[in-house]
Amino acid sequence: MKLNYQPAIAIVAAFLLQTTLAPHIRVGGVQPDFLLIVVVTYGFLEGPVVGSVCGFFAGLLQDLLLMTTLGLNALSKTLVGYLSGMVEQKVFSENFVLPMLAIFATTLISESIFLALRATLGESISLIRASRSIVLPAATYNAVLAGLCYPVLARVLKRQTRTQSRSGELDGAFAPTLQRVRKK
Repeated sequence: MKLNYQPAIAIVAAFLLQTTLAPHIRVGGVQPDFLLIVVVTYGFLEGPVVGSVCGFFAGLLQDLLLMTTLGLNALSKTLVGYLSGMVEQKVFSENFVLPMLAIFATTLISESIFLALRATLGESISLIRASRSIVLPAATYNAVLAGLCYPVLARVLKRQTRTQSRSGELDGAFAPTLQRVRKK
């Protein structure tokens, strides 16, 4: 069985963009979340299992290396990856506007989960102010960037899917897990 390292490479590339480029392209104090865009794209095109696994590892990497409370990003991105994977995959692979709207919605969900978890841990957060100053601008910013990133990621994933269907075997970084899930 061949392993496909494409999800890991995409997550690392998005993380590098997140830590090097994103702080320099802030708009109104808000920076884009490249990791979220990658997680949601994998969820849309590969399904809920791959979306949630990508979300978990992307969020965990973000938690570990950005010195945030361990698990907050991992949980929010896992849930968003799973939810995005539950959406009909063909709609998003053939349309340009719907992924932008979906990235907007999933950013709202992810940021809301993140803020709710922080509030649960005892941080004093003004949810209305945070929604106005962080959540909505971040969702808008991510949606605009998704218009640029999504077509490229979708094209790469479609090419990989065509190769897999030609070979007739389940290929991928998460192949053993996916094989167990699909057998049930």
